Amino acid sequence: MKETKELPSALRIRRGGPADVDFVRTVAVDVFAYLGDYGRILPTWLLHDGVLTHVAEEIVRPGEGGRAVGYTMLGFYPIPKDEFVADLLAIAVAPDAQGRGVGRRLLEHAVQQVQGARRRLPIRELRLSVADSNARARHLFGTFGFTLLDGDHGYYDGGQLALHMSRKT
Repeated sequence: MKETKELPSALRIRRGGPADVDFVRTVAVDVFAYLGDYGRILPTWLLHDGVLTHVAEEIVRPGEGGRAVGYTMLGFYPIPKDEFVADLLAIAVAPDAQGRGVGRRLLEHAVQQVQGARRRLPIRELRLSVADSNARARHLFGTFGFTLLDGDHGYYDGGQLALHMSRKT
């Protein structure tokens, strides 16, 4: 029988910033090491003006700061016809917080951020890449309406096939 972990009592999602560099790096190394050197890459994206980063914090005691447990990174890119595509560049949950719904909450929040951005930008779709071997993430993305795109998907630096998925906004 599969063990089910308890959901955090409270989860807050806030805007990420320079103070989160070490957390982003550590989780990137723990979660994405098999794909490539994301421990080096993702902290630079956190500090990039064109990337919107959010951090999920587990609130242990009301009124106190939270413990960071995951993050998302969104980019917005122009495409022909004066439209934009939102790209979920990264979604990661610290290993000790996985299996408790944090990833689902982060993905839900990212989708809401893109829907909110549609008030200012003509965003056609939300895209992401996922390793073909990451069945758990592919399933989660599917429950949010993401579908596999046709075409050549390429490979991560670690050799895994990168699948591209999208959902209309």
